[in-house]
Amino acid sequence: MKKQSAVLASLLFVSQLAFGGTPSIEAPPAPPAADAWEFRAGLPLWISGLDGDAGVLGRVAPVDVAFKDIIPQINMAAALSFEARRGPWGILTSGIFMNLSDAAGTPGPLIDSLKVKIEQLVLDGAVSYAVIDNDCGSLELLAGVRYNYIKLGLTIESSSKTFSADKSHSWVDPYVGVLGRTHISQCVSVVGKGDIGGFGVGSDLTWQLYAGLEFQISRSCYLGIGYRYLSVDYTSGGFTYDVATSGPQLELGFDF
Repeated sequence: MKKQSAVLASLLFVSQLAFGGTPSIEAPPAPPAADAWEFRAGLPLWISGLDGDAGVLGRVAPVDVAFKDIIPQINMAAALSFEARRGPWGILTSGIFMNLSDAAGTPGPLIDSLKVKIEQLVLDGAVSYAVIDNDCGSLELLAGVRYNYIKLGLTIESSSKTFSADKSHSWVDPYVGVLGRTHISQCVSVVGKGDIGGFGVGSDLTWQLYAGLEFQISRSCYLGIGYRYLSVDYTSGGFTYDVATSGPQLELGFDF
């Protein structure tokens, strides 16, 4: 009798599956879906000028090149930015390389001519956390590091003699900052970013500001237009780079 009951129960279970019935056994609930990753890659064009002091072997020269005059002196320039976000967390990276030849300095009363050659590489990486993220905009806190490589060539000519030397230095600056975004329409946003760092670890002080507008051209393409200012005050062993780099920035990028 028990064997017959077991056979009947098995046949009932199979018939329920065959004819669309639902067995009495309940399946466990599916786990909640994880937050999806969001990525962004951009090609920034920073038309930047230089203003400050640069020197090697204890010889320091003033450098003053407006951004409107910088293009003929650029031998090579390249830049890239990449961001990855998941939930409130994000990873922000960027890099820029620039090689300038014969950037004119400001001759003194005893100097006939002054030329500065600058090769600059800046790599930036930060972790962000969104403390505000809603339909009106977002506010992210940043903590990161900035790698700097600077090669300086200095030529000073006077009526009595000529001094020429070049030297390179590299260092890393920790920094903290904020990144804010306010949506003024579905396609236009105001973007602001600021950070401060160095703290004597690398530079004595470095700080950066950016402000601009971002236009969402399509679901996967954006255009950013703004102004960027980066100040670096670094001195070590006769090498001096106390220079502010500033100018308009144009960035075309993609979301995916």
